[in-house]
Amino acid sequence: MLEKKIEASISKNNLDFIYDGAILGFSGGADSSALLHFLSSRVKNLVCVHINHMIRGEEADRDEAHAKNLCDELGVKFLSFKINIPLLAKERKQGLEETARNERYRVFGELLLKNPEYKCIVTAHNSDDNAETVLFNLARGTGTQGLIGIKPVQGKIVRPMLDVSKKEILEYCQENKINYVTDSTNGDTKYTRNHIRHNILPEMEKINPDFLSACHRLGDILASDEEYFKLVVDKIIKDNAIKDEVDLSLLNSLPRAIAVRLLRSIHEGELDYNASLSCIELAKKAECGSLINLLGGYSFKIERTYAHFIKTEETKDIEYSIPLRDGENYIDVIDTVILVNSNIVPNGYYVVNELSFDKSKLNGTLYVRSRKEGDTIKSGKMTKKLKKLFLEKGILSHQRSKLPIITMENEIICVPGVAIRDGTLGNDFTIKICKRGS
Repeated sequence: MLEKKIEASISKNNLDFIYDGAILGFSGGADSSALLHFLSSRVKNLVCVHINHMIRGEEADRDEAHAKNLCDELGVKFLSFKINIPLLAKERKQGLEETARNERYRVFGELLLKNPEYKCIVTAHNSDDNAETVLFNLARGTGTQGLIGIKPVQGKIVRPMLDVSKKEILEYCQENKINYVTDSTNGDTKYTRNHIRHNILPEMEKINPDFLSACHRLGDILASDEEYFKLVVDKIIKDNAIKDEVDLSLLNSLPRAIAVRLLRSIHEGELDYNASLSCIELAKKAECGSLINLLGGYSFKIERTYAHFIKTEETKDIEYSIPLRDGENYIDVIDTVILVNSNIVPNGYYVVNELSFDKSKLNGTLYVRSRKEGDTIKSGKMTKKLKKLFLEKGILSHQRSKLPIITMENEIICVPGVAIRDGTLGNDFTIKICKRGS
């Protein structure tokens, strides 16, 4: 029965490439040992990769030795790696389980890149694991993605045993006299997954003896729904040529289910449901310049007509005030060169603004500084607020602090590309603004 279920899963998910070559994550436990027994006579290029997490001391070394012996008996290539997970978890301020998982897939991924004869990474996750994952995600308040559970295919990672229960695996090992090791920490219910496995899952099976299949069925239903939503979102992105920003009127016209998925599609980082809702609420208010900070160093920011995700560091104003002298002035905080009465453009830079003044009108020391709240300039026979000029010119709020403000005796002489003070124009004093480029 187990072998037929694995074959059916491989066929259903178009995973026949497994038979050409695969990396099997091999702990030596019942699940991976059963899967090894199935794959060993069917896969052309197979390697078992064992990670010793250095968590359980001599027991971990025992598991590694057992895994190697079993592979030797079957004539399957074996690789092992020792990684100090407790040390890494402490350094990264992560949990042991999360760190171990990240390191396993890092090793698997590197091997896959370096060895083209292996077509995929195979893991021995089963239907019990899937049910535990669904319950764990449910307890955390997950969305539909979390309730889908473990996916049979995720990039180069394939899981052909998701239709097989732990009970079936143990029976298969007994019938085929497959020796395996048992992790002593599996019974320690201080770990969340063990608590779910030993205390929660049995209670759910009392309510519905077919609970494992129910979780699997729920995942299939939700996965189909997500496929539909993806088609809708992809069409919106294509029809509106959306890249990294979205029109506010469009975003605010969408049903919440679509708006959430649209934001996730255009965001480079992770965006959970609550953060998505916060972004949507901010977009409804449509207050130009408003923003919320997100995890991963990103912010969601509202501009005049659209919203976008930007690096949080870009939203912070840069403060500087530097005197200008004749020749080259490098303003490192905004990576800009200002040439005063000079035509020598530094290598790697190009002129983006060139301004000519009447030298007789510039009697004081010139400075370049960042913008300040309440800044004004006398231009067009009026005193105008820079903030209003920025809006008129369509200059984004996070770009304004990077614009060089040229001043003399505390009076703003010019804001390149925005405005020049009345009465200062001429042709015997030049200022060139240079930006880095090719």
